[in-house]
Amino acid sequence: MHTMTDRFADALHRLDADRDPGPLVELAGDDTQLVKLDEHHQTRGREGAQTFWTDYRDVFGDIETTFTHTVVGESSAALEWTSTGTLRDGKPFTYRGVTLIEGDEEQLSGVRTYYDSAAFLQGRSGTA
Repeated sequence: MHTMTDRFADALHRLDADRDPGPLVELAGDDTQLVKLDEHHQTRGREGAQTFWTDYRDVFGDIETTFTHTVVGESSAALEWTSTGTLRDGKPFTYRGVTLIEGDEEQLSGVRTYYDSAAFLQGRSGTA
């Protein structure tokens, strides 16, 4: 799972910088389940991954994610991160969260992300 964790982090950095969800979509399979914060934001498969990552990136003007701690197991990994940048309306933000990925070195079977939503709900910078 170490290689997949690195591939995931690299793909997320590409999404941040280039708005290109392609590398993240390539990590998904037909049955990959993607869940954001709560069960109201979940998709499945490659088409779902395209929607999931495009919708995620569209919230931001600029964004940079820094991974601060990673725990890697045989078939899963937890990646703690801090993201900073601007929202679409130009307001600056900082928020922190954790993304859990599951799968093997070839393909993800699950992505679940949990984060501090205060930066978005209150229109201000938030920290967890």
